[in-house]
Amino acid sequence: MYYIKNETTIIKEVGEGMDQHKGKEIEIKKILTALKKRLWIILLLTAISTSAGVFYTSHTKPDPLYNASTRMVIHETSNLKNTLMVFITEKPVLEGVVNELRLERSPEQIYGQTTVQTIGDSQIIEVTVTDRDQETAAHIANSIAEVFKTEAKNVFDYSGIDVLSEAVVAEYPYPINPPSNRMIHVALIFGLVAGTGYVLLLDSLDTKIRTERQAEKLLGVPVLGGVTKVSRRSLVKNKASTKDTAVRGEFIGSKN
Repeated sequence: MYYIKNETTIIKEVGEGMDQHKGKEIEIKKILTALKKRLWIILLLTAISTSAGVFYTSHTKPDPLYNASTRMVIHETSNLKNTLMVFITEKPVLEGVVNELRLERSPEQIYGQTTVQTIGDSQIIEVTVTDRDQETAAHIANSIAEVFKTEAKNVFDYSGIDVLSEAVVAEYPYPINPPSNRMIHVALIFGLVAGTGYVLLLDSLDTKIRTERQAEKLLGVPVLGGVTKVSRRSLVKNKASTKDTAVRGEFIGSKN
């Protein structure tokens, strides 16, 4: 079934739609006004939160770590290659490194600092050492390569290992774990969100009637007039002005 709306119904629906649109605009304006009025609260909470993020980041900054790598080629395509790769980080090699460099650390510690991997499907092996000092990392990586060549010959009677490139110390080394500012950014966003939410909460708890629309909505009757807020300074000024006018009138109307 179809129903034909009369002009009165259409006008009423249009009016209700305009009222709803106007109400939404007023609500948005109210929110913006509340945020603008208490902007200092948002800025204060954001500053406190960001400062806390900076403090936390500066006191939890990790020690910088540096990598140094040396590359070798193993001229062996059989299963001996896999065995030799495992042998690089075995105790005979690492003990030789500790003795050669006279390090005050155990072979197990050197093992935890060392990574061995092949470059693609080639016969090139890369040995990477991580340490707080890049020069120490480079010395350990180069020492591993030299001791490995010697021990491979002694244990497996294999001498088909050549060093392609030694680990070098960069002039301006860059750590592999640079400090992150992520916590500062999170703290900044948290401060903005928390400050905005707190301001809106304060505004929702404010029960004072500040506008004519609020009064009409609460009482259900139209507002016919209003009283302007008068400050104490204005009262004193008006009182003085009235007194001065009265004195002048009395002076002008008086007789000699």
